[in-house]
Amino acid sequence: MNPGVIGVFIPIVAIVFGIGIGALAIWSEHKRKLELIDRLHRERMLALEKGVEPPALPPGMVGDLGEKSKAKLVSRYLWPKPMRHGLAMLFGGIVLYFAVDRAGGPEGALFMLIPAVIGLANLVYAAVLWQQEKTEPPRVV
Repeated sequence: MNPGVIGVFIPIVAIVFGIGIGALAIWSEHKRKLELIDRLHRERMLALEKGVEPPALPPGMVGDLGEKSKAKLVSRYLWPKPMRHGLAMLFGGIVLYFAVDRAGGPEGALFMLIPAVIGLANLVYAAVLWQQEKTEPPRVV
């Protein structure tokens, strides 16, 4: 077989098998959970038919229903993540602008200001979140 043809098939096979293995893992996990739920349901129904107290569900099956989880506070500080991303995008866009301006000319460099504007928008969003968090008490889920 021609080496050029083999070179084309390698990425195609890698992509197909990579996606296939991921899909197989998701499907097999779904089937395992489905069988577990079905087995627990049959066990509970059999106990109810016999008039026996149904067994308790496993603790991780429906989540933690204790008092702690009911009164859990949502993270109070939401603004640091948009602030970090905004600064990274703003300074990254400015650096890209000067790099492309020096390497390729001013026509292409203008497009590098797009990440800088997105970073500026993230900074404005972080400022709005910061102002809201200063005035509002923490939320309870």
